[in-house]
Amino acid sequence: MLPLIIESDDPGLTTQYLTDHYYLGNLVGEVKPENDSIGLLAIKYLIDRAKFSHPDKSQAVFLIHDGHLVTPAGQNALLKTLEESKPYEQFIITTHNHHLLLETIVSRCQVISLTQKTPKTIDGKFLKDFVACLDNPSTCLKNSDEILSDNPKDFINLIISNLHLANRNRVTNKRVKILSLALECLSDLDRNINPKLALDHFFLQTGRIIKKST
Repeated sequence: MLPLIIESDDPGLTTQYLTDHYYLGNLVGEVKPENDSIGLLAIKYLIDRAKFSHPDKSQAVFLIHDGHLVTPAGQNALLKTLEESKPYEQFIITTHNHHLLLETIVSRCQVISLTQKTPKTIDGKFLKDFVACLDNPSTCLKNSDEILSDNPKDFINLIISNLHLANRNRVTNKRVKILSLALECLSDLDRNINPKLALDHFFLQTGRIIKKST
């Protein structure tokens, strides 16, 4: 069966969905975070359960709670299992934000979003507003968290587009440096670098550049 990513910021909605679709009743194996992380050993345990389980039911569900907390090594170890899952196996990953998962994981799953998100609108003040919100490291890190609630790649592409347009009017060293950081961040996201780390680096370095005197 096609693996599922169940996305919701309300754990109650996720549980209700899993119950309504009889996934919990067919649960064979599951892993949950310990100390805000799910490591490689836990994922290997789930993979082994899938290899050696022979369910007497028509469906065998393997559940990963808070999949965004699975380490990159754990996510990479899961790829082959997701690709080669048997017809009766249903792998499910729950998360509040599927963009926190590696793109290679997301591409192998069907994303079911139980949370309606309103896309951000961009106007002529976009760059000015963006610069204004980078006043200190704590707000920079908060900004990266907010961007992760939407689509980080779309946001970085908007930054790049706006910087290109701004450079047509007046090229500055600061804009060029920020543009370089944005392109680096986009490249990191494309290469499945941890999106939180990539965005934190972009916002913090951009904030430092803006604070420096011209």
